[in-house]
Amino acid sequence: MPKRINMPKLSDTMEEGALIAWRKSQGDPIKRGEILAEIETDKADMEFESYTEGQIYALLVEPGQTVPIGTPIAIIRLAGDSDEDMQAAMSGGAVAAAPASAQAPQPASVSPAVPVPSKAAPVPPSAFAPPVPAAPRQSYTPQPGVVSGPHVSGPHVSGPRITPLSLDDDRIRATPAARKLAEERSVDLIEVEGSGPLRAILVADIESYLEKLETAPEPTDGVRATPLAVRMASDLGVDLEVVKGTGPGGRITKSDVVQEAQRVKDSAKVREAELYRGALQLSQKRKALIRNMVRSKDEAPHFYLMVDVRTDALKELRDRLNAESGDQRTRLTYTHLMIKACALALEEYPEVNATYRADEHDIALYESINIGLAVDVNDELVAPTIKSCQGKDLWQLADDANALVRRARLRKLQPQDYADGTFTISNLGMVGVDRFYAIITPPQSAILSVGSMQPRPIVVDGEIVVGTLTTLGLSVDHRVLDGVKAAQFLGEVKRLLEHPEDLVKDATVSA
Repeated sequence: MPKRINMPKLSDTMEEGALIAWRKSQGDPIKRGEILAEIETDKADMEFESYTEGQIYALLVEPGQTVPIGTPIAIIRLAGDSDEDMQAAMSGGAVAAAPASAQAPQPASVSPAVPVPSKAAPVPPSAFAPPVPAAPRQSYTPQPGVVSGPHVSGPHVSGPRITPLSLDDDRIRATPAARKLAEERSVDLIEVEGSGPLRAILVADIESYLEKLETAPEPTDGVRATPLAVRMASDLGVDLEVVKGTGPGGRITKSDVVQEAQRVKDSAKVREAELYRGALQLSQKRKALIRNMVRSKDEAPHFYLMVDVRTDALKELRDRLNAESGDQRTRLTYTHLMIKACALALEEYPEVNATYRADEHDIALYESINIGLAVDVNDELVAPTIKSCQGKDLWQLADDANALVRRARLRKLQPQDYADGTFTISNLGMVGVDRFYAIITPPQSAILSVGSMQPRPIVVDGEIVVGTLTTLGLSVDHRVLDGVKAAQFLGEVKRLLEHPEDLVKDATVSA
């Protein structure tokens, strides 16, 4: 039985995936464990391995296309499958079930037959979408003595003769005479309440409507509009003063308001076409970043602290350690020293290494210190996580950080490289930013921002001297921390950077 391959869920937060490239072509044989495709998820670009063996019969998604998880992306022909089996699979017939670990649940029914694809024309995944159920029919219960449709039997109904009416709910029910009068008097039938069978509009209803308009008091703002038009304008944000009325006596009707709203919408589209020269398609990682940042600002009440740190001693330590270790160890950077300082400060203040849990109404303290490092890769912001920073010496942290950055630049990060962060560092000093505040990465409770290191005048022992300073910013979730505790943590980071020998107490320089 043919095997249908669906867009897999490759991360716990993945909702859709973008196909980067096929590693196999239509007609190629494929074995279990071979790479079938490269897929961009919300966290990483990942290779998708085949979990079955056979021949690629159809590739249903083109490179660059984004589809929801569970959408069919390929069909594999297994040994023993007949041409009839493949035709049935392409038309939405029976196929072998995909493993639950790699595939999302599939709809029970699929759409009508689609043609077998060629290499030049992949079958769109929408061809396998479940059919949209038809809307249920409106039921109608006839009432005694009331005309109920175009074919009525039974006793004669007394009263004026009424033209049979359609039961179609998408049109306004009105007698021909009422429609003619409405057209002559510029009445919008949707504003008239019918009193006839099935709430049909009669001539008497038109006359009553016109009488109410004539006796209505003149508006104080000088704009003559029907009550429905006024309500509609409020809902749609239409300025009645710019609308020309076509109703009785030049009144503005609902149709006038709708036409004006459509005109404004069309004008906005024309304006957009003139204003914008194009649009950038968002990657899956960018979409996830947007969702997280919006969630952070919506849910976490941020407050901010800032402190200047003198870094002359930090530079001396970095230069000395690099000179002493030579090529035997990783060359240290200011970022490596920042990571170590934050790790030690988080050990001293575990309340910062925590998160607010809304469901439990408590604050949970993390077991490990996992520091995320914000990195810009090909104009994309990623924040891979250095795991278990507690207890690691400076060079171990530097090696871990460098390995993550290398994988990020090669676009080889995996979802586990982003997972379980408890604190984040964002450094824009290398691009000349003096100071800034970053947005907290949920569900973390704080993020440290690092500005550029610059010579500035400072006062030492009553005298003005020139020193190198950087500005640290701390964004804090007020649900987890108050100002004093956050200030104590930031003060400890400052102390460690200004007295950096404490950063290497647990390490030796030699390899």
